[in-house]
Amino acid sequence: MRSPSYIAKLDDLLYGGLIKPSSILIAGSCGTGKTNLCMQSLFSAARKGENCAYVSLLSESEEKIVRSMSSFSFYDENIMDDRLKIFSINSDIVAKGDFAIFEYINENILKERPSRVVIDTMNVLEDIESTFDERPFHRSELRAFVQNLFQEFDDSGILLMATGEIPAANINSSMWSYLFDTVILLDTKNEDDSSYRFLEIIKERGSGFIAGKHKFSITSDGITF
Repeated sequence: MRSPSYIAKLDDLLYGGLIKPSSILIAGSCGTGKTNLCMQSLFSAARKGENCAYVSLLSESEEKIVRSMSSFSFYDENIMDDRLKIFSINSDIVAKGDFAIFEYINENILKERPSRVVIDTMNVLEDIESTFDERPFHRSELRAFVQNLFQEFDDSGILLMATGEIPAANINSSMWSYLFDTVILLDTKNEDDSSYRFLEIIKERGSGFIAGKHKFSITSDGITF
Protein backbone atom coordinates (compact mmCIF):
# COMPACT_ATOMS: atom_id res chain seq x y z
CA MET A 1 0.00 0.00 0.00
CA ARG A 2 1.22 3.49 -0.85
CA SER A 3 1.08 6.30 1.69
CA PRO A 4 1.81 9.89 0.63
CA SER A 5 4.82 11.73 1.99
CA TYR A 6 2.70 14.90 1.64
CA ILE A 7 5.69 16.63 0.05
CA ALA A 8 4.88 17.93 -3.41
CA LYS A 9 6.79 16.17 -6.21
CA LEU A 10 8.45 13.65 -3.87
CA ASP A 11 5.33 11.49 -4.13
CA ASP A 12 5.53 11.79 -7.91
CA LEU A 13 9.15 10.63 -7.83
CA LEU A 14 8.03 7.63 -5.76
CA TYR A 15 5.14 6.82 -8.12
CA GLY A 16 2.49 7.70 -5.58
CA GLY A 17 4.20 7.81 -2.22
CA LEU A 18 5.99 5.65 0.33
CA ILE A 19 5.25 1.97 0.77
CA LYS A 20 3.48 1.22 4.05
CA PRO A 21 4.59 -0.56 6.14
CA SER A 22 8.27 -0.12 5.37
CA SER A 23 11.41 1.60 6.64
CA ILE A 24 12.71 4.75 4.93
CA LEU A 25 16.16 6.22 5.54
CA ILE A 26 16.54 9.97 4.96
CA ALA A 27 20.32 10.25 4.65
CA GLY A 28 22.79 13.07 4.19
CA SER A 29 25.38 15.24 5.88
CA CYS A 30 24.59 17.67 8.69
CA GLY A 31 22.35 20.56 7.60
CA THR A 32 21.00 19.03 4.40
CA GLY A 33 17.36 19.14 5.55
CA LYS A 34 16.74 15.60 6.81
CA THR A 35 14.79 16.51 9.95
CA ASN A 36 12.88 19.23 8.08
CA LEU A 37 11.68 16.72 5.49
CA CYS A 38 10.60 14.23 8.15
CA MET A 39 8.80 16.81 10.27
CA GLN A 40 7.05 18.29 7.24
CA SER A 41 5.74 14.82 6.40
CA LEU A 42 4.68 14.15 10.02
CA PHE A 43 2.78 17.41 10.50
CA SER A 44 1.02 17.03 7.16
CA ALA A 45 0.03 13.43 7.93
CA ALA A 46 -1.22 14.41 11.39
CA ARG A 47 -3.38 17.17 9.90
CA LYS A 48 -4.91 14.48 7.66
CA GLY A 49 -5.90 12.52 10.77
CA GLU A 50 -2.99 10.10 11.18
CA ASN A 51 -1.52 9.35 14.60
CA CYS A 52 2.18 10.21 14.35
CA ALA A 53 5.25 10.14 16.58
CA TYR A 54 8.63 11.82 16.47
CA VAL A 55 11.38 10.05 18.43
CA SER A 56 14.63 11.85 19.22
CA LEU A 57 17.65 9.73 20.14
CA LEU A 58 19.64 12.89 20.84
CA SER A 59 18.19 13.60 24.32
CA GLU A 60 16.67 16.83 23.01
CA SER A 61 13.87 18.43 25.01
CA GLU A 62 10.43 18.75 23.48
CA GLU A 63 10.72 22.53 23.86
CA LYS A 64 13.89 22.61 21.74
CA ILE A 65 12.35 20.38 19.07
CA VAL A 66 9.20 22.51 18.92
CA ARG A 67 11.21 25.71 18.80
CA SER A 68 13.21 24.53 15.80
CA MET A 69 10.04 23.60 13.88
CA SER A 70 7.73 26.45 14.87
CA SER A 71 9.15 28.82 12.25
CA PHE A 72 7.80 26.67 9.42
CA SER A 73 4.29 27.11 8.03
CA PHE A 74 3.57 23.38 8.35
CA TYR A 75 3.93 23.60 12.15
CA ASP A 76 0.55 23.32 13.88
CA GLU A 77 0.38 23.64 17.66
CA ASN A 78 -3.20 22.35 17.66
CA ILE A 79 -2.18 18.80 16.73
CA MET A 80 0.69 18.52 19.21
CA ASP A 81 0.12 15.86 21.91
CA ASP A 82 -3.06 14.84 20.14
CA ARG A 83 -2.20 13.39 16.74
CA LEU A 84 1.54 14.13 16.88
CA LYS A 85 3.49 13.13 19.96
CA ILE A 86 7.14 13.85 20.63
CA PHE A 87 9.35 11.38 22.52
CA SER A 88 12.94 11.99 23.58
CA ILE A 89 14.91 8.90 24.58
CA ASN A 90 17.39 10.34 27.03
CA SER A 91 21.06 9.46 27.25
CA ASP A 92 20.56 7.35 30.39
CA ILE A 93 18.27 4.95 28.51
CA VAL A 94 20.60 4.84 25.49
CA ALA A 95 23.55 4.13 27.80
CA LYS A 96 21.73 1.09 29.25
CA GLY A 97 21.81 -0.55 25.85
CA ASP A 98 19.68 -2.44 23.37
CA PHE A 99 17.04 -3.94 25.65
CA ALA A 100 16.37 -0.65 27.44
CA ILE A 101 15.84 1.13 24.10
CA PHE A 102 13.64 -1.69 22.78
CA GLU A 103 11.59 -1.67 25.99
CA TYR A 104 11.11 2.11 25.88
CA ILE A 105 9.91 2.02 22.29
CA ASN A 106 7.46 -0.78 23.01
CA GLU A 107 6.07 0.69 26.22
CA ASN A 108 5.90 4.36 25.19
CA ILE A 109 5.61 4.56 21.41
CA LEU A 110 4.15 1.39 19.92
CA LYS A 111 1.41 1.29 22.55
CA GLU A 112 0.12 4.59 21.11
CA ARG A 113 -0.49 2.72 17.82
CA PRO A 114 0.91 5.41 15.53
CA SER A 115 0.60 5.01 11.77
CA ARG A 116 3.78 6.99 11.05
CA VAL A 117 6.97 7.34 13.12
CA VAL A 118 10.20 9.30 12.66
CA ILE A 119 13.43 8.32 14.47
CA ASP A 120 16.12 11.02 14.57
CA THR A 121 18.96 9.96 14.25
CA MET A 122 19.85 6.30 13.71
CA ASN A 123 23.58 6.97 14.10
CA VAL A 124 23.20 7.08 17.88
CA LEU A 125 22.56 3.33 17.80
CA GLU A 126 26.04 2.68 16.40
CA ASP A 127 27.48 3.18 19.89
CA ILE A 128 24.99 1.25 22.02
CA GLU A 129 25.95 -1.69 24.19
CA SER A 130 24.39 -5.00 25.08
CA THR A 131 22.13 -4.32 28.08
CA PHE A 132 22.87 -7.61 29.80
CA ASP A 133 26.51 -8.18 28.84
CA GLU A 134 27.46 -4.51 29.29
CA ARG A 135 29.83 -4.52 26.35
CA PRO A 136 29.87 -2.80 22.96
CA PHE A 137 27.83 -4.41 20.21
CA HIS A 138 29.53 -6.30 17.44
CA ARG A 139 28.45 -5.10 13.99
CA SER A 140 26.39 -8.26 13.38
CA GLU A 141 24.62 -7.80 16.72
CA LEU A 142 23.72 -4.21 15.84
CA ARG A 143 22.26 -5.35 12.51
CA ALA A 144 20.20 -8.01 14.29
CA PHE A 145 18.93 -5.50 16.84
CA VAL A 146 17.91 -3.00 14.15
CA GLN A 147 16.23 -5.69 12.04
CA ASN A 148 14.23 -6.87 15.07
CA LEU A 149 13.27 -3.27 15.81
CA PHE A 150 12.14 -2.73 12.22
CA GLN A 151 10.10 -5.93 12.40
CA GLU A 152 8.20 -4.55 15.40
CA PHE A 153 7.23 -1.48 13.40
CA ASP A 154 6.41 -3.57 10.34
CA ASP A 155 4.18 -5.94 12.33
CA SER A 156 2.27 -2.90 13.62
CA GLY A 157 1.71 -1.60 10.09
CA ILE A 158 3.79 1.53 10.71
CA LEU A 159 5.51 3.72 8.13
CA LEU A 160 8.94 4.28 9.70
CA MET A 161 11.13 7.18 8.59
CA ALA A 162 14.56 7.70 10.12
CA THR A 163 17.39 10.15 9.59
CA GLY A 164 21.00 9.11 9.16
CA GLU A 165 24.13 11.29 9.22
CA ILE A 166 25.69 9.69 6.15
CA PRO A 167 27.68 11.73 3.62
CA ALA A 168 26.84 11.10 -0.03
CA ALA A 169 30.29 9.57 -0.64
CA ASN A 170 29.54 6.85 1.94
CA ILE A 171 25.93 6.09 1.10
CA ASN A 172 26.55 2.95 -0.99
CA SER A 173 28.87 1.35 1.56
CA SER A 174 26.89 2.26 4.69
CA MET A 175 25.34 -0.53 6.72
CA TRP A 176 22.21 1.59 7.09
CA SER A 177 21.60 1.63 3.34
CA TYR A 178 21.32 -2.17 3.34
CA LEU A 179 18.99 -2.34 6.34
CA PHE A 180 16.32 0.11 5.11
CA ASP A 181 13.72 -0.63 2.45
CA THR A 182 13.99 2.84 0.92
CA VAL A 183 16.96 5.22 0.92
CA ILE A 184 16.58 8.91 0.06
CA LEU A 185 19.69 11.08 -0.02
CA LEU A 186 19.78 14.84 0.57
CA ASP A 187 22.92 16.69 -0.43
CA THR A 188 24.33 19.88 -1.95
CA LYS A 189 26.18 20.26 -5.24
CA ASN A 190 28.49 23.04 -6.38
CA GLU A 191 27.98 24.21 -9.95
CA ASP A 192 29.13 27.35 -11.79
CA ASP A 193 30.29 29.17 -8.65
CA SER A 194 27.00 28.44 -6.89
CA SER A 195 25.49 25.56 -4.98
CA TYR A 196 22.09 23.94 -4.83
CA ARG A 197 20.36 21.32 -2.74
CA PHE A 198 19.21 18.09 -4.31
CA LEU A 199 17.28 14.95 -3.39
CA GLU A 200 18.12 11.58 -4.88
CA ILE A 201 16.26 8.32 -4.35
CA ILE A 202 18.93 5.65 -4.03
CA LYS A 203 16.65 2.63 -3.76
CA GLU A 204 13.09 1.57 -3.01
CA ARG A 205 12.86 -2.15 -2.39
CA GLY A 206 10.15 -3.84 -4.41
CA SER A 207 9.19 -0.80 -6.46
CA GLY A 208 10.41 1.63 -9.08
CA PHE A 209 11.09 5.35 -8.78
CA ILE A 210 12.29 8.29 -10.84
CA ALA A 211 16.07 8.43 -10.63
CA GLY A 212 18.30 11.50 -10.79
CA LYS A 213 19.26 14.53 -8.72
CA HIS A 214 16.17 16.66 -8.09
CA LYS A 215 16.77 20.24 -6.98
CA PHE A 216 14.92 21.59 -3.95
CA SER A 217 14.99 24.53 -1.55
CA ILE A 218 14.23 24.90 2.15
CA THR A 219 11.80 27.79 2.61
CA SER A 220 9.38 28.84 5.34
CA ASP A 221 7.04 26.22 3.86
CA GLY A 222 9.65 23.47 4.25
CA ILE A 223 11.03 21.35 1.41
CA THR A 224 9.95 22.75 -1.97
CA PHE A 225 11.01 21.43 -5.38
